[in-house]
Amino acid sequence: MQPFVRPALGAVVLGSLLLAGCGGGSDDSSGSGTPSASAVSTGGASSTPPSAAPSPSTGTSSASAAPTQGPASCGVHDLRFRLSPGEGAAGSTYYLLRMTNTSNATCRTGGYGGVSLVANRSGAPIGAPADRVKPGERTRFDLAPGSSAEATLRETDAGNYPSGKCHPTRARGLRVYPPDETHWTFVPHATTACSSAAVHLLELAPYARVR
Repeated sequence: MQPFVRPALGAVVLGSLLLAGCGGGSDDSSGSGTPSASAVSTGGASSTPPSAAPSPSTGTSSASAAPTQGPASCGVHDLRFRLSPGEGAAGSTYYLLRMTNTSNATCRTGGYGGVSLVANRSGAPIGAPADRVKPGERTRFDLAPGSSAEATLRETDAGNYPSGKCHPTRARGLRVYPPDETHWTFVPHATTACSSAAVHLLELAPYARVR
């Protein structure tokens, strides 16, 4: 019976080897799951989609941040300017410079305009232009047809300065620029100006809507 036992044992050993081979196939399949897990982790770690996402979202936010259509800025041809009677105080005179929307449409304005003294309607500015009171203050608002806004204009008396420093000369009016405008209009105002740019006679506050 010896010859028959050995083949049986060989068959058992062969069967064990075959089973071990099957077990090895199972390990390979779980190993193939490892690359799949690392691929998922690479996809999550890959910041390409998140970093690419801001591109569309940025476009969306910039589109939403785009300013809405509103009234155009008030130009010099939309406005009429008038200077109030002055009120004197401690060597200075204070005026209200009023601008009124004379057009048929609402326009947008506010903040600082510009003012200089001039010898006549077409004359060049005399001396230094008006300084800004509270520089940096800027409030924009809509000005309906017929509505007005005012800015306080302070004028220091030219007689406060030595004539050698002031170089006094006669002014006949103001060159007035609306806020955000490069064109100007003439407003009559007879006074003594300092032709020296080293002397600053004028100070202008920002425009505020008249309630």
